[in-house]
Amino acid sequence: MTGSSHFPVRGIIEGFYGLFYTAPERNDLISFIADHGFNLYIYGPKNDRQHRARWREPYPDFIMKQFAETVAHSMNRGIEFCYSIGSGVSINYASEEDFRLITSKYQAFYDIGVRHFMIMLDDIAAEFHHEEEQLMFNSYAGAHVYTANRLFHWLKSLDKSCKLSLCPTDYHGRAPFSDYIHELGKGLDQEIDIFYTGPEICSETISEQDTADFAAAVQRKPVIWDNYPVNDLAMKSEMHIGPITGRESSLPRVCKGFIVNTMSQAEASKIALLTFAEYFKNPDCYEPWPSWEKALKTIAGEESYESIKLFAENSLYSCLGYPEAALLDLLANKALFSLRSGEAASVSKDVQKLFDYLDSLDEAGYHLKYRMSNYALRNNLVPWIEIMESLAWAGRRAIAVLRALENNEDITAPLNWLKESVSEIRRHPKRYTGSILLPLIEYVESKVD
Repeated sequence: MTGSSHFPVRGIIEGFYGLFYTAPERNDLISFIADHGFNLYIYGPKNDRQHRARWREPYPDFIMKQFAETVAHSMNRGIEFCYSIGSGVSINYASEEDFRLITSKYQAFYDIGVRHFMIMLDDIAAEFHHEEEQLMFNSYAGAHVYTANRLFHWLKSLDKSCKLSLCPTDYHGRAPFSDYIHELGKGLDQEIDIFYTGPEICSETISEQDTADFAAAVQRKPVIWDNYPVNDLAMKSEMHIGPITGRESSLPRVCKGFIVNTMSQAEASKIALLTFAEYFKNPDCYEPWPSWEKALKTIAGEESYESIKLFAENSLYSCLGYPEAALLDLLANKALFSLRSGEAASVSKDVQKLFDYLDSLDEAGYHLKYRMSNYALRNNLVPWIEIMESLAWAGRRAIAVLRALENNEDITAPLNWLKESVSEIRRHPKRYTGSILLPLIEYVESKVD
């Protein structure tokens, strides 16, 4: 079966907060998804001021020229380019001028070839800010229905091929869902697509049942907005480099497809995207971890596979809930158990296994920084590679302090080095392996005290 047999919509969305893509990064990502069975790219980065905070302003001419080049590139690669506007942050739904400003911006993108548009009404307060809105509408949902339907009919009068999608204010949850969602579903034109992120904003699992319940509430099959691998806001310390899991194979029965919200690190996002591509091809046969290993090899290159796998297997903390660094956790626990059982660090096989693994992490970091040929991936990962190296040094230096103590050697130098590494880890803004090595370090500190 082809990918289109399962999910008609197979897209990604540049929809995160924080540093958004450069035009070359965006164009490269469009080429990448075109090569791997995707068919839609939605533009909607929250920190683009003309998209959201200052949505009433037109884009500068030179930026529109960049957009025109990107839209043409998308067309050439068979990717539908969708422009979204985040006007919900400050719109007056009763204002003719605000409606005109939205259509003016849509018109500018229509003129460079865009035919798919979106209005983002997410991450906003569900309340009116103007008296005339309260007089005109009985509910917040009523204002959204009125505005979206009016935009939809305006687009259709411009060109019958135009489409409109909508991200609602309530975009996640479980049945029975809010009155807002039910009113939105009842009132919106049936051709307007609605997005759903699953039971949570960032969902560990998305089931057929939850999606079917949302579909019933909005009276149409939704498009799933998958907030993995995105790593913005409270997640910006995390590198989401694992495979997609927890999406039931039966989802094609109840949704139109997926849009995947990527990380601000475009190249690193490709690893998770390749696992989505495998899931889209055949959800029933999708195997996350073999797919992931294949993706690591494809993106990092054959010569860097072992190093990227060592790095990635310790960077698995995310909403998906799988163990953050399973092997390191096992090795660290075994080493600590051996030490607490009275084994000397100098002779313990478990301590040596941990030391050797930490040594391999250090070597992997060196390779990824100085030998990997995918420079874009290297640049995306450098902050996390650096904390991986600090952790590797901290663990090995902790063991070195214990061995020096056992041999009645001066521990001044190794102890200072350990403190330096621990300080680096605590100051570092990125998360890597969590606190797995902390019990070992605390054990060593207790021995020194």
